[in-house]
Amino acid sequence: MKIDRRKFLRVVFGAYCIALFFILFVRRKFEIWLPYWEEVKMSINLVPFRSIRGNVFYIMEGTDRYMIRHSVINLFGNAIMFMPYGFCAPRLFERFRRFGMFVLLSLGILLSVETIQVLTLRGSFDIDDIILNMLGAVIGFFLSKIRVKC
Repeated sequence: MKIDRRKFLRVVFGAYCIALFFILFVRRKFEIWLPYWEEVKMSINLVPFRSIRGNVFYIMEGTDRYMIRHSVINLFGNAIMFMPYGFCAPRLFERFRRFGMFVLLSLGILLSVETIQVLTLRGSFDIDDIILNMLGAVIGFFLSKIRVKC
């Protein structure tokens, strides 16, 4: 019995998208009991590398094991989480096969995700998340270009 690789990749990508939806949007709302727009404003970071620098500091200098673990998960998790997307999208969708178009479409998707998260109070809008997610997606994109003989 021969497995159709493209069908298999579609199923895997579909399952990945469902899992990603749950990770990104199905969680408790942030509630700090301020007016809605105050909570939104507090959940926005538009300064590149602010969060990344803080996480690296905790990893290098921190003594609080919880914060070190949280920082490692935040840095590596944000990149690793979008590697499957970067790998599958160019293989499944023709418009994602050119790098420039892949980057533009991916940035649009990531900006939408961050905006929805902050407006629903299910997360924050952090430019560093976008940077790390794009890093993972780009790594996945280049991995998708590697041809493996089975």
